[in-house]
Amino acid sequence: FNPLNSFIWFELFGEPTDRDVDLLGGVIQAWYVMGRLGAFNSSNLQLANSMLEYDPSYDSDQACAVMPSSFHDISDVEFQDNWARVWVDLGTSDYLGLDVLLNCLSQLSSEHLGIKQVVFGGKKMGDWEEGMTSSDYGYKHFKI
Repeated sequence: FNPLNSFIWFELFGEPTDRDVDLLGGVIQAWYVMGRLGAFNSSNLQLANSMLEYDPSYDSDQACAVMPSSFHDISDVEFQDNWARVWVDLGTSDYLGLDVLLNCLSQLSSEHLGIKQVVFGGKKMGDWEEGMTSSDYGYKHFKI
């Protein structure tokens, strides 16, 4: 998996409905916005590393002293049959963002949309047909 130029693939248990496309697309879009704004920076986990039973404080100067961490780019989410994919350039963010995504997808899968597996990297999964954009053949997409 190359975090600067890779697909993330999602195998669903069945072909997604329009609602399923919106749900998975919405999760990916929210994840991207948070990543673009620098949310996934494990160098600045001040409250996670503090004792929360006391009065927690956030040091803005400390936050400014760490290297910025943000996603660079993402594609729309594409769907063909029971597969979905999104291309990502995670930029300077670290793998904390992938953990957060997997946590969201676990909950999404168990409560709303069955996700069989998530695959990081790879050029082709299942019967994916590159360049196919006809809804007559099962293609759908979610605009990021």
